[in-house]
Amino acid sequence: MRIEPERKLFVGIRIDNKMRDQLHNCAARDKQYIDGSDPNYLMQVRAVEDSYIGKLVDAGVSAASMEDLKRNILSILTRIAPGRHRDDAIKVYALDEGEPPPLPDKDAPEGRDYY
Repeated sequence: MRIEPERKLFVGIRIDNKMRDQLHNCAARDKQYIDGSDPNYLMQVRAVEDSYIGKLVDAGVSAASMEDLKRNILSILTRIAPGRHRDDAIKVYALDEGEPPPLPDKDAPEGRDYY
């Protein structure tokens, strides 16, 4: 086993059907929080069968900052997709750089590079 110091991490939550509807129907003023155009907010990525929403972070992020990151993700989700989001639903995933980048949201601004 070895550490890959360059591999990006994704911290987020799986999007279920209810959340998918809430994200799709959120107010236009709130789209900026979920369209991936600003790294301070959330982005959506696809896995094989599921989609996730969260934040992309660099490898080697400090463990102390993970709690703040979790609270930030939950805060934004509570605004955009009201409901009870469990703390333990937020997970950390290593991104596979061999996979194609996620498809941009059709409402996302043009010219944005997606990871």
